[in-house]
Amino acid sequence: MTQVGVPIVLDNSTSIIDIGLADIAGFYSLYVIKGERTCIIDSGTASEVQTLCKGLREVKAYPPDVIALTHSHYDHSQGVPKLRELAGKEGKEIEVMASEVGVEMLTDQSYNMVFDEKGRYENIPDVIPLKEGDVIDLGGETLKIFNTPGHSDDQISFLHQETGRLFVGDSLGIYLGDNSYAAPFMPPTWNLEVFHDTVEKIRQIDFKQLCLAHFGCIPEEKSAEFLDLVLKQTNLWWTIFEQADEAGKVRDYDYLTEMLLNDTGLELPQVEVISTKLRIGLKLLNGIRRIRGKESLPAGRVMMQDYIVPWLSSGYRIYKESKAGT
Repeated sequence: MTQVGVPIVLDNSTSIIDIGLADIAGFYSLYVIKGERTCIIDSGTASEVQTLCKGLREVKAYPPDVIALTHSHYDHSQGVPKLRELAGKEGKEIEVMASEVGVEMLTDQSYNMVFDEKGRYENIPDVIPLKEGDVIDLGGETLKIFNTPGHSDDQISFLHQETGRLFVGDSLGIYLGDNSYAAPFMPPTWNLEVFHDTVEKIRQIDFKQLCLAHFGCIPEEKSAEFLDLVLKQTNLWWTIFEQADEAGKVRDYDYLTEMLLNDTGLELPQVEVISTKLRIGLKLLNGIRRIRGKESLPAGRVMMQDYIVPWLSSGYRIYKESKAGT
């Protein structure tokens, strides 16, 4: 398990910082690239900015010169306003870059309410648009842009040309261990056919290693075969959601979670709750369950059943409704 806020140095140019997204360790990899200028890939949310800044100071990358966003979902973009504010206090301006498709989505972040209707999402103006084939030159380190949509219309990946690492954001889903994976069909702009095209496109990129936002870099010797797992499991997850839909249970998240655990051969993610408040909440929840004669739930089950599966259900339903309307 990583230590939240403590950088993992991959080499002279690249580090990983686990910023403790959602008060969970081992769930979010923020990547730091250092050339003559410094760049972070994604920003997390405003809640993790202080932890991120601590890690950036340790690798002498604070404040960063560039924030390169893989896509505009809140957990990748909502740290930007706070980081800009803090950098401004030191007389520095951060360049924010994202897909040309995502610029409008960043300017109006209200669509993120699909993840939390009560959430407050700050709009992000003044973003430099990136298109396929563009290169971010950090001075001695370069990031080449590839469009990799499916998970989101504006999803892009960054190929670190000096190391061959391909930073794919959420293009390929969530991978939290050797036998723990979650498919990427999140709302509101998931597209199944485009996702399949993206997986095949990534196969053709001359990369050495895949690096995911959730969580970490796949070993080089397993990166190519990981694409096979992604395709197989996403297709299987999609079939399970279709079956649940036909049974009228696509909003029954306990049912879906059980189906996924029983039929995919995967296991619950092994996650560590780092927030005292969340640990107490989980303890109270399980106390109530025991009183009712039910088994206690590990944190990984709660994360799957209360967050990941409902979001995937939303992504599935929005996509199906859009196809029915065409």
